[in-house]
Amino acid sequence: MSNSTSVLDHLLRTSPDLHVQIYFKSSLTALSHAMEDQVLAEAAPSLVIASFQRERFYLQEAQRYKRISQLTPQVYVLAAPDTSFTSSSGNYERVAFPPSDQLSQEWHLVVVGARYSACLICREKQGTDESIEQLPISMDQNRRFEGIWTFDNAVSRQAANILLDRIIDYRPELSDKVKQAKESFLREPIAPNESTGSGRWHHGYSRC
Repeated sequence: MSNSTSVLDHLLRTSPDLHVQIYFKSSLTALSHAMEDQVLAEAAPSLVIASFQRERFYLQEAQRYKRISQLTPQVYVLAAPDTSFTSSSGNYERVAFPPSDQLSQEWHLVVVGARYSACLICREKQGTDESIEQLPISMDQNRRFEGIWTFDNAVSRQAANILLDRIIDYRPELSDKVKQAKESFLREPIAPNESTGSGRWHHGYSRC
């Protein structure tokens, strides 16, 4: 099953006041690691959803997600297979999608917890005729994405809802587990982030 709908477009339709910014891949890597490190530092149950464009990008971070899964059972990792990545259940839920899916053009990480919530929802800008596979390593970190990064709990919950619904499309057998995730983390507003207060924050930076 392939889905042509962009998660970013879906989120912007539901939250039209969000401000889209431009990020280099190097920036997204740093932001993602910071979010993952915060989950590990909190050492408390959270809902964590990460979507990788390709299996090989996931493999670079697999040990981090193994550590995160030791803290919470609600961890979902999505990726387009290169070789051996398949939909399966283990330390966390793996969700494979076809390379033709719109997710193969996007970069997503969503965290929703009792004290910390954040989301990074981005789509690669099409500025080159070369595919990811054809790009030289020297150019890979300079790939550009457009999207949003926010600590806003309501936006993070909305992004999580969108991705969880997408996960059910690929792995309908996870319906009960996804329902539990929504009931545990998405039904009621969670207390404001201790680090951000009650306001809505939208952050972004990029580096060459």
